[in-house]
Amino acid sequence: MADGPPHVGTRWTWPRSLVLALGLGVLLSLPSLRVGLMLDDLMHRMVINGSTQALGDWGPLSLYEFVGGPGSMPERLRESGLLPWWASDSLLVRFFRPIPSALLSLDAWLFRDAALPAHLHSLAWFVALVVLVGWLHQRLLPAPVATLATVLYAVAGAHVLPVAWLAARHPLVSALLGLLALAAHLRAREDAWKPGRVLAPLALAGALLSGEAAVGAVLLLGAYEVFGRRESWRQTSKHLAPYFVLSLVYVLFYVSQGYGARGSSGYLNPVAAPWAFLAVFIQRVFILLSELVVATPSDITSSAPPLQPLVATLGLVVTLGAWWMSRVVQPWLPERDQAALRWLIPGGILATLPGAVGIVGGRVLMVPLVAGSALMSVLILRGWQAAREPERLRVPAFILQSAVVVLVLGHFGLSPLFRVGMALALGHVADEQWRVAREAPPCDGTLVLVASSDPSVSQYVPAAMSLKGRAPRGFRLLSGAPHDHVLERVSPEAIDLVVQGSPRKQGFWEVVNRESAPPVGTKLKLGDLRVSVLESSESGFLRARFDFGHVLESGDFCFVTWSDNGLKRIELPPPGQHLALPHSRGPAGL
Repeated sequence: MADGPPHVGTRWTWPRSLVLALGLGVLLSLPSLRVGLMLDDLMHRMVINGSTQALGDWGPLSLYEFVGGPGSMPERLRESGLLPWWASDSLLVRFFRPIPSALLSLDAWLFRDAALPAHLHSLAWFVALVVLVGWLHQRLLPAPVATLATVLYAVAGAHVLPVAWLAARHPLVSALLGLLALAAHLRAREDAWKPGRVLAPLALAGALLSGEAAVGAVLLLGAYEVFGRRESWRQTSKHLAPYFVLSLVYVLFYVSQGYGARGSSGYLNPVAAPWAFLAVFIQRVFILLSELVVATPSDITSSAPPLQPLVATLGLVVTLGAWWMSRVVQPWLPERDQAALRWLIPGGILATLPGAVGIVGGRVLMVPLVAGSALMSVLILRGWQAAREPERLRVPAFILQSAVVVLVLGHFGLSPLFRVGMALALGHVADEQWRVAREAPPCDGTLVLVASSDPSVSQYVPAAMSLKGRAPRGFRLLSGAPHDHVLERVSPEAIDLVVQGSPRKQGFWEVVNRESAPPVGTKLKLGDLRVSVLESSESGFLRARFDFGHVLESGDFCFVTWSDNGLKRIELPPPGQHLALPHSRGPAGL
């Protein structure tokens, strides 16, 4: 049987196919180049310039060790105002990524506050990744299938955050080094290329020092040995031993040194609640599989939790649909297709699993996309070929054609549109953060942000103010609930803050900083501020009292809230009176 479908020419074979993929990928990345420093970029710059030296033990190689390190425990960060008062005592968000940290520190040293050259640096990693993926595809698949697979990889919407957001560059670095390990291993095994035996473990070590995407590369490499080579277990174990040892050392170091994430609803903890973990984990896996199969952007589910069950259900349906299509087109698959998919499919699924433990999004799919784009290419090309031979089909040709059209529309319609739209939206968020920081009311005391559900305002505008030399003496966030609020003045020194609306929804910053809502009776002392939770629900506090220990009009405090696209100063009511504070979405739409 021929390797390719009829009427497919050789014009776009390797390396011309790579030029096509790179051209489309870079074109879709152009809007990302105008995105300014934003979100975690701002915190990273504060660490690099020494602004946070008195608040935590972060350094140029530990930019991703956010909370839970020896000098950055939650209690200390709550006291300083870097964490909100509701942050859990057990909160840990600490990742071992020294290589990406060093690269970001190098950006800051070379380019200062200029974002464009740093984005070009990220784009270079993306280009190198596409080149490597293209090499893998052309090695594993027939020419037309390999061409389409690499193009699908290059245009995927999953790349938008790693390319557009400097702090999210680490998946590109880790995936490139992890896939370089896979490529060197393939050459060592299939071509007897001796340098590959050394290069592959070294590349994997670099990947593990760059981020968690390396775990997916290990799983993909393991799938090649188990499902692709199909040798004796003794031979398989022998060839996987170096990677197993490296991975074991990495895991032991990671755990023993206190890295990982817990105490947050955004990151799953299988030990604390195994059944709840399993339910959410499975849901997140199918959300990611939905992106791999039909390119539904998983990033939107993080900021819109009600969509998660719907997208997960869609993920289950389209995954079953992809399995059905693979069975239908089986007679049209040449041996080369079958040999590649034999290990790419299980490897891609396994590589998807680690990304479901944290906050889901396309950035965790850099490695699984290698397999996903290969499978989608096979289904599109072989499916269309099979539909043109209805006499051999076991199903009506129009059903198979419709399935192919759905795949094409998803990957060449929805995915590129999302990628461009998301990049433009991120540019807007970055611009708005700096604008709000410039226009915020001046404050020589403690800036008290009463209510803002958008962390691009509540967490990162104060960071932008600091970088612009407008930092207040202190900062406090009282509520991140996405609801209307009522501020009740209960004394000259204290206010009650009441969350209105039912059912009570969680704000994104509430999800990230705590595993469960603070119960009634919770009391905290943060300097002179005393916080008491008077009413609460499963989703968050409903009424909390904030006693500042000083008369609120003393000049020590500047009370503001997020309203009308800016931080607006609040005129506090006298004791016994109240003030309504309507909810307003922030620049990130939260």
